[in-house]
Amino acid sequence: MRSVVAAAAVVALVVTAAVAAPDFAALKVQPYEPPKAAPEFALPDLDGKTVRLEDFRGKTLLLFFWATW
Repeated sequence: MRSVVAAAAVVALVVTAAVAAPDFAALKVQPYEPPKAAPEFALPDLDGKTVRLEDFRGKTLLLFFWATW
């Protein structure tokens, strides 16, 4: 009889936890959005050779853009 009561208590706790979902808006949590692919582009390097983004597919690439005005 005790095992039946214990099992019922465990089921009640699991159901209560499943029903009480966290309030993400109150926690100020933003939903995850998968990253978007970068658009295709090509730029000249310092030697004037054209370098395309697709040349680096599968590699980690860090781009810096700056202006001199």
